[in-house]
Amino acid sequence: MQVFLDPALLKIQIPELVLRPGMTLTARVAERHGSRGLLMLANSALAAELPDQVKAGDRLRLRVTETGPERVVMQLLEETAAAQQQAGAVPVPLPGGQNAELEVDEREGEGRRAGEEAAVAITYRSPRLGALNFRLALEGGSLTAHVQAAQGLPYEQAREQAEALREDLHRATGKPVQLKVTPRHDPLDVYA
Repeated sequence: MQVFLDPALLKIQIPELVLRPGMTLTARVAERHGSRGLLMLANSALAAELPDQVKAGDRLRLRVTETGPERVVMQLLEETAAAQQQAGAVPVPLPGGQNAELEVDEREGEGRRAGEEAAVAITYRSPRLGALNFRLALEGGSLTAHVQAAQGLPYEQAREQAEALREDLHRATGKPVQLKVTPRHDPLDVYA
């Protein structure tokens, strides 16, 4: 089931949003009129062509499948996949057959600090590095990123890769990026 957007309207209403195939987004259906409706995306209402089973008030998980001058096509992801992601960690396959886990700790609007436009906090758990905490926030037109890693090898590797991460975030968002990497001080369990 697919959702269609007009790229010209998207560019006018949300010029800072660049959609690329493979991106996953969350949107809410504000209104429904026949096969068309208003989709709330990045705090903007966009006219969209919607699948029949979608109704006003629905929250949708969408994956961008096509971007062109005539239309933007997004695939409606199954509710079970969205429910799994909201319920807990999502497995991320790694080379060698191992899995890492990605968990959303804080979503846009939850715990937002003064001056932030949008923020998300996630934890990435890998077999080799353990838990890495990421917090990304839009502040005054730039992206601030904070990475926390356990002391030792995880922190050292995060610090060594910080510039590459900053460049990747800048390339992906087109925004200036302020990046801070700090060691995480995990509590010591003396009863164990």
